[in-house]
Amino acid sequence: MERNASKRSLMPNAIVLLMLLIVVVGAVSMLTPAGRYESVMVNGKKVIDPLSFHYTERPAFSFVDFVSTVHQGLSAAGPLIFMILMIGGSIKVFESTGAITGVVAAFARRFGSNRSSWVLVLIFSFFAILGAFPGMLEAAIPFAPICVTIALALGYDVIVGIATPVVAVVIGWTAGPTNPWTVGTGQTMAGLPIFSGMGYRTLVLVVLWAVSLAYILPYAARVKRRPSSSVLWKVDGVLEEKHVDLEECPFTFAHKVILLIFLAVLGLTVYGAVYWGWKNAQRSAFFLLGAVAAGLVARYTPNRIADVFVEGGRSIYAGVLSIGLARALSVIMEKSGVIDTVIHALSSPLKDVPTTFTASAMFAVQTVINFFIPSGSGQAMATLPIMLPMAEILGVSKQTAILAFQFGDGLSNLCYPAVAVLVGYLTYARVPFSKWLRFIMPYVLISWLVAAAFTVGAVLLHWQ
Repeated sequence: MERNASKRSLMPNAIVLLMLLIVVVGAVSMLTPAGRYESVMVNGKKVIDPLSFHYTERPAFSFVDFVSTVHQGLSAAGPLIFMILMIGGSIKVFESTGAITGVVAAFARRFGSNRSSWVLVLIFSFFAILGAFPGMLEAAIPFAPICVTIALALGYDVIVGIATPVVAVVIGWTAGPTNPWTVGTGQTMAGLPIFSGMGYRTLVLVVLWAVSLAYILPYAARVKRRPSSSVLWKVDGVLEEKHVDLEECPFTFAHKVILLIFLAVLGLTVYGAVYWGWKNAQRSAFFLLGAVAAGLVARYTPNRIADVFVEGGRSIYAGVLSIGLARALSVIMEKSGVIDTVIHALSSPLKDVPTTFTASAMFAVQTVINFFIPSGSGQAMATLPIMLPMAEILGVSKQTAILAFQFGDGLSNLCYPAVAVLVGYLTYARVPFSKWLRFIMPYVLISWLVAAAFTVGAVLLHWQ
């Protein structure tokens, strides 16, 4: 045990890794020349002029400014952090009633434990839809306790509890048939009909859905059959397994009512995001109302509801802290004026790539840029004004250029340490980033090949 603990102590967790990245990015930013693209007004919108790049004098960025970026990152991520804390606390109330464990237990008793993979497929499909249509990427973070608990109760490991929702929401976000943040922003900038080309993107979603499950389910089956095959086997410090005897878990009438409230809240928030333009405040409010209703059905006292709510926020505090640290990386590069320099350096070589592979090269460039600008809409505003005109010059349609941007912005979210949804889950479950990479990188490489094939296909089909 001591040897395992010593090995674990050498593996930085997500928060330590982010702090190290802040130092590294700060040092690199100081050595990179500052540069800037000028903005112009096009159809009443402010966009970057792709021909206007020039080097500039470095902005004043002192040591005090540097050490202040963590606070600034937390402040910038404030609305998202508050939403996650509120939804996380609310979900803890639902979970504490036993309704969610009860329905999983009822499923297992009815269909048998050898069909528990069906639960994973259902969870995966839900989160894929959550990412694909309303584009609710970070909204998956508060579900970490439920997903990990269900995976452990079904006999899987923590990695399965993380991979099922995280991979699903990321591939949904990536394909994004109606993702308002990536596709919506990109098509508006390109002057294309909003959400046009949905058929091809839906095909991307279906293929990535199948490829993802073909990767996750065999791993889950191996771990259930032979726990020593887990990438977390004998890794000290990972979230303790919760011993839940599904045969003994009741599923009462009260549980059914609470589950209906939970599903109603989920449906209402997704519908509100798609059709009513609901933002973080509205989603949080209805989760809170649902949690209070669930607590009353479970005959909780007001004090009990409040205590469980606070406990839920406490359990994901490390995750939301990591979100602020990840945002600090963007703050550093913005303050030091190097983001445009990075974009210019990466996009310039595209003119030398053969036309058939231009979109794939754009996908590769966007993948690198996503490390520096992890926000989907932010990356769209920063890079598409450059990529869209360049695509037309190189014979690639605007629709295909946006698809390449989607792939670059999306799939790398599974392996970059500054992505909020990923670090939120890893931090909650106390999984070392190195162990996650060991599990996920083969899948990431497969998904990149699939994405490259779709970009080549879009070029050959002259997709418009």
